[in-house]
Amino acid sequence: MSGFHGNSRPGGGQPPRGGGYGGGGPRAPGPGNARTAPGGRAEGGNGGNEERGCIGNLLRPPAQPVRYFSPNDPKAVEPRLLGEEAEQVARKLRTVPASQLRRFYAEVTALKRRAELADASDEEIRSALMLLRAKAAYTWQRQSRYPGELVAFFTRHAASVKTRHDFLRGFQPHFEAVMAFHKVFEEKRGAEG
Repeated sequence: MSGFHGNSRPGGGQPPRGGGYGGGGPRAPGPGNARTAPGGRAEGGNGGNEERGCIGNLLRPPAQPVRYFSPNDPKAVEPRLLGEEAEQVARKLRTVPASQLRRFYAEVTALKRRAELADASDEEIRSALMLLRAKAAYTWQRQSRYPGELVAFFTRHAASVKTRHDFLRGFQPHFEAVMAFHKVFEEKRGAEG
């Protein structure tokens, strides 16, 4: 049996946060543990992105839900979601490795298959998107160089997808376009510039 068992560490007690037995590397800066850079700004290794925001703000649903479909044709996805908005999101996510973003996308494509083949309910789809939102928040908290857009993206869409149709014909194609643009804008770690 593996794992951490109470006082099995020399000296007893819990392993240190961020490293130790849990793995995963250093803990991401957050309230109470951010370093202060010259000029008083919080420093978080955020890959050149804006200062890390408060997780509460990132998890707050938008005032207006995303409009997935054209007002003239409720079956046609808004072209801006597949073009300029997908490009903007991909640029904001440029410091997230493609392998990490693919993990989220793989869950979305699996949900798409379930929705198409097994006729997943609207509630099941909304629940799965809320779980992706939680996973994005967890990932963002652990990786200080990831931008808040990772959480904001899933928060926006978890709040906006109401039906199977919204998911299959709106969110999923939008995320697919984000993935394609991300391949163009991704900042590779260790790459010579």
